[in-house]
Amino acid sequence: MPNANLKQQALTLIEQLPAEKLGAAVDYLTYLYDKAAWEATYELMSDLEIVKALEQAEADEKAGRLTNWNDVKREV
Repeated sequence: MPNANLKQQALTLIEQLPAEKLGAAVDYLTYLYDKAAWEATYELMSDLEIVKALEQAEADEKAGRLTNWNDVKREV
């Protein structure tokens, strides 16, 4: 089933839920959202090249080796 249809089906079901069940629905949707975010974070942090790049970026920031984005945009 295409994504748009699934979203519409989910919205329709949410609209039909009794008010006392909405909290449980929101809790479950929040759980699914958070789980996906943690899985993506874990995947990124499992890539040693990405971890090294992030560590270098943090070191560059602390050392003041960054260029302000507004300065970069003005030069383009």
